[in-house]
Amino acid sequence: MESIVSVGIDIGTTTTQVAFSRLFLEDTAGFFSVPDIGIVQKQVFYCGTPCFTPLVGEFEIDAEKVRTIVENEYRMARQYPNTVATGAIIITGEAAKKRNAAALLAALSPLAGDFVAETAGPDLEAVIAGKGSGAAAYSKNNRCRILNIDIGGGTSNAALFENGEPISTGCMEVGGRHICTNSSGRIE
Repeated sequence: MESIVSVGIDIGTTTTQVAFSRLFLEDTAGFFSVPDIGIVQKQVFYCGTPCFTPLVGEFEIDAEKVRTIVENEYRMARQYPNTVATGAIIITGEAAKKRNAAALLAALSPLAGDFVAETAGPDLEAVIAGKGSGAAAYSKNNRCRILNIDIGGGTSNAALFENGEPISTGCMEVGGRHICTNSSGRIE
């Protein structure tokens, strides 16, 4: 069984986080069939500490600081761009609306191998959250409908899964950063 290293970089409204996984690949086709290489096992071996997503004013992400965060996480995980075969950079929520979000994706892409780089709109973000939380798998395994709600820093996304498949999504521009408390802990 062959394995490769994958990196996930999530740049959200509130936090940025990096995780590294080992993906185990195997040919699942029969002996006389066209090869069908699939991921048969995933093993997260490093999950970085969430850091506040650095911003420059209201309309830009501090790209240099994000790059520093990502490079530091590579060092902590003892990984290098040439050791990572694949990965994903996802910019979500209000961060995806910043005017330099696409440029940030382009600047980070060289840090690893074959990347999926995407600014995730509310539909994709809702589905990713539902799959990551296990809601999609639960729905599939139990042949039921399940609603996953992901409350982020700037948006709250919902995905309804039926038998493991997303059938509806929604987004509200209300998140954890919109709730402020005063010094006595009362919500303002």
